[in-house]
Amino acid sequence: MTDTIPSASAAAIVAAIVLETGSSVRGDLLFLLGLPLTLVAFAIAARGAWTIGDATGRSWLPGTGACLSMMATVGLVTSFHAPAWYEVLRCLVYAGGIVSVGILTSGNRRARRHAVSALIVSATVLHLVTPLALPHPLIDVWSWTQTSVRALLHGVHPYRAQAPDELQGAFNYGYALTVYPYMPATLIVYAPVVALMGDFRFLLAACVPLTIALVRATGHRLRAKEIVIDAITLAILLHPRGLSLTAFGWTEPLLLLVVAAFVYLVVRAPEGPGQATAFFLLPALKQYVIAPVVLYLVMKPPRPPLRAAVVGLTVAAATIVPLLWWDWRPTLAGIVFQMIELKSPRLDSDSLVALSGVTTGYYPDRWWSVIVQFVTGGFWYWRLRRTGAAGLLLASALTLFATFLFGWQAFPNYYYFVAGLLLLGALVLAEKTACSEKSCAR
Repeated sequence: MTDTIPSASAAAIVAAIVLETGSSVRGDLLFLLGLPLTLVAFAIAARGAWTIGDATGRSWLPGTGACLSMMATVGLVTSFHAPAWYEVLRCLVYAGGIVSVGILTSGNRRARRHAVSALIVSATVLHLVTPLALPHPLIDVWSWTQTSVRALLHGVHPYRAQAPDELQGAFNYGYALTVYPYMPATLIVYAPVVALMGDFRFLLAACVPLTIALVRATGHRLRAKEIVIDAITLAILLHPRGLSLTAFGWTEPLLLLVVAAFVYLVVRAPEGPGQATAFFLLPALKQYVIAPVVLYLVMKPPRPPLRAAVVGLTVAAATIVPLLWWDWRPTLAGIVFQMIELKSPRLDSDSLVALSGVTTGYYPDRWWSVIVQFVTGGFWYWRLRRTGAAGLLLASALTLFATFLFGWQAFPNYYYFVAGLLLLGALVLAEKTACSEKSCAR
């Protein structure tokens, strides 16, 4: 049947879409709707991962279409107070997305191809004009990143630069940001873009079409069904707060691009150093990717050969060591800032910790999230250790998912990366259906 894919793949797609929707709900509805949807997504993803290896196909398109329509509708009504011309374009893109979802489920292959292509182009354009529409967003992430990258370009140690307070003390999150709180690799990859275009967010905007290109190329190499590739494409493009990631300068689009490159290279050259380099760059870009690297090293496949692992680790280390050598104290202070300086959880987080803090005033120690990450990772290693790249992706997604649910900070950008891991895992799993129908072998 053309409307069936492995149950684990179908569950991962639905879980990703529900997570993207739930984690986009903020404000007064955060704990009434946002967090419950996020927990539902976790349950769906966990149930799906548990069924890896089950050869039973599952009818997936109607449910996926309904979830995509819901997500696109949330995106349509979600605004972050941009100029009127930009809001009009944003609404047109999401309205076009709703139409694209209808065409996806209609069975018209030619119309589907044109609709998806049009959405890719329009969403790409919208992301690329986002830095122009919001040239000076009032968020510390953008201010600190711009300041630190410019310092690096001028020969000043980027972790010694001090950014202006864009919020002017308007919000008290329980800490004062005194140093760039992200990894050195982000400064390195953003520097050429700032030098050429003046704003690092143009790279984040470019991550969207590049990720889509890699996802679609991977799907074709896996001989997955076109309609599955298209559905995953829509799930990435129609994230209700996907534009916010570009607008506010969050790093996760870059992480998703790197992991999409990893999956592509696993399929194309599984023994080469490229896939190892890509995966080891993940913790070099964002501090919370810890247990997934351990899973990568112990799960075979896709555990890399020793030579490839050495190359990948060397490249990742090369993004950190020079700045440590330059001046290790401010560099280290920036890397560990969010783990050390946060005195209390962010109560606007999409997490169980925030819910507990708001309702009871009690919350667990910050290190519980680290314990949860490794305990969850160990459990999913036991369950998925022989399931290849798909198992690694789903185990990594669920491990980080649990970490954020028990973390002091958990926002749409964090869950954006989790959803991306789920969608890539679903894509790899979908290979089995295509191959069984075409009698291909890999």
